[in-house]
Amino acid sequence: MSGKASIWNPWHGCHKWSAGCRHCYVYRSDGKYGKDSSVVTKTAKFDLPLQQKKNKEYKIPSGNLVYTCFTSDFLVEDADEWRSEAWEMMRIRQDLRFLFITKRIDRLAECLPADWEMGTTT
Repeated sequence: MSGKASIWNPWHGCHKWSAGCRHCYVYRSDGKYGKDSSVVTKTAKFDLPLQQKKNKEYKIPSGNLVYTCFTSDFLVEDADEWRSEAWEMMRIRQDLRFLFITKRIDRLAECLPADWEMGTTT
């Protein structure tokens, strides 16, 4: 699978979790615009992996690496109500590779869909 990279931020905002969050670029960037980064909100691009152009092609081309939640943490508690939809979009778009970085890895098992196979390539 080859391709380029895309960014998908289904939600925005986070809560500082560890010392590694002290210099968070999202907090710094939002601060320039007076935005409170600790408020987690669903974004207008929530369904980006499924969005299509007028010609019915996906906006994110097949084969792309999708950097996911780079203005949040994919496992942040505030997004629990939306995460199942995000997992479903990943399931639908198995032609993409989704990458997310988290400080909350201890939540992964509880946040995975019940039927998610460990080692599944998505």
